[in-house]
Amino acid sequence: MRKGKSKTPKAPKTIKKPDLTIEVKNFGPISKGTVSLKNLTVLIGPNNSGKSYIAMLVHAFVESYNQWFIPMKSPMDDYIRKATEFQNIANTLHELEKFLRPLIKSSIVNLKFPNEISISILDELYKYFYRHYLKATMEKLYACQHKELTLINQNSYKIKITHNGNVSVLCLAHHGESMKINNTINLDLINNQLNYYEDRKNNKIIDIGAVKRLVVHGYNGIIAEQFKMPFSYCLPAGRTGILQCYRTLYGTIVNNLAFSSTRKTEPASMQGTVVELLYNIHAMPEKKGPLYDIAVEFEQDTINGEIFIERTLPGSSPRIQYRFNETVIPIHRTSSTVSELAPIILYLKYLIEPGNILIIEEPEAHLNPQNQRLMAKLLVRLIRAGVYVIITTHSEYLFEQLNNCRLSSKVPKEKRKDSDIEDFILPDEIGAFVFHQDKNKSGYHISKIDYDEDDGISDEEFFKVTESLYDETMKIKDLIPD
Repeated sequence: MRKGKSKTPKAPKTIKKPDLTIEVKNFGPISKGTVSLKNLTVLIGPNNSGKSYIAMLVHAFVESYNQWFIPMKSPMDDYIRKATEFQNIANTLHELEKFLRPLIKSSIVNLKFPNEISISILDELYKYFYRHYLKATMEKLYACQHKELTLINQNSYKIKITHNGNVSVLCLAHHGESMKINNTINLDLINNQLNYYEDRKNNKIIDIGAVKRLVVHGYNGIIAEQFKMPFSYCLPAGRTGILQCYRTLYGTIVNNLAFSSTRKTEPASMQGTVVELLYNIHAMPEKKGPLYDIAVEFEQDTINGEIFIERTLPGSSPRIQYRFNETVIPIHRTSSTVSELAPIILYLKYLIEPGNILIIEEPEAHLNPQNQRLMAKLLVRLIRAGVYVIITTHSEYLFEQLNNCRLSSKVPKEKRKDSDIEDFILPDEIGAFVFHQDKNKSGYHISKIDYDEDDGISDEEFFKVTESLYDETMKIKDLIPD
């Protein structure tokens, strides 16, 4: 990064790092493993080893969690939108109805529920979330039925999610499912005030069903308040190809939706992360975001130009353009480096905010070694600005630059200012996980990469390849006649 240019915005003190750990068994190509979210989470391993599966699982959990638990701006609008779902949950809570009936006597009820009832309400809320939101989001993102996510030759997979101490274990089989919920929400803080209307006409009893819905709604809001979750954005691999034909892909999706009720159309097998990318570009806001200056400096250092969107009419599908030396070039005529970086740059300019989770698959794709180093420094600057980043990578250059940034955290602050070493990441802010093939080659397991105080995070995986290349070179030379 150019010294003396943009100043990295400091992360707001109100942002709290999400405490999220995901453990899987027999999921996709992964036989077993655990990944814990850090400020920067790095996933390393061979192709087809499950790195993207884990990254998308994090994205699926965060996205579906926000859809279910985070209320709309208007509490009443949120209640109306979810009234049927709250009713379905309430119908399973027979102990709640027994508790409420003798207590409902006035138009306003101030209730403190016994712990066993609170726990049962919370459990049912989480079970409904997993059955109807997480599962649907996973099928959308992976573009397949959930049973197809099972490791080959296995009949079920297990996902264990720990979020702020709240533990959920899901076992999803080809035929059926099981769940175990261990809620750690502070039950002492639960004290709902419920408003409802008494219907005394024709001597009808009070609508206890409406009260139960309000109770469930109240608990849903309590979970949202205590276990807040940031918004998540995912930039899938293959961004160059996606962007090269962005308008065609988006037009096809809209066209299929428009005629889906009048003609038979073949459903597109397109990953949800690709659809999200297309939609976010189409709906890209024009107002500069808080990370705009960081993005501008990065694009100047890497592509020597400017990525921007151009709309001919308000609400129309935008054209993605590249400006170089006052010349405007359509994105489909640019190099693969420009089109690969364009979505990242646009997201940082207009979408991503401090506190968000940003997932980038293979951020080093189509970048030369120097630009890979700049990409690593960009990731560190995003961490300093309060963004939580998850990457999958095959790049030794990027990994080594991250290690240098980790090492630079030991340099005194005043010395960093007087040198070119300005980007740093603290040891506890980065976590790296490697995907190894099982001995029987039935799948891959995930291991946390060791951390050394002096050398940083081990790059043994990359060194193995370098060592193999060296051995092969020496073998070839030995066979060459003198």
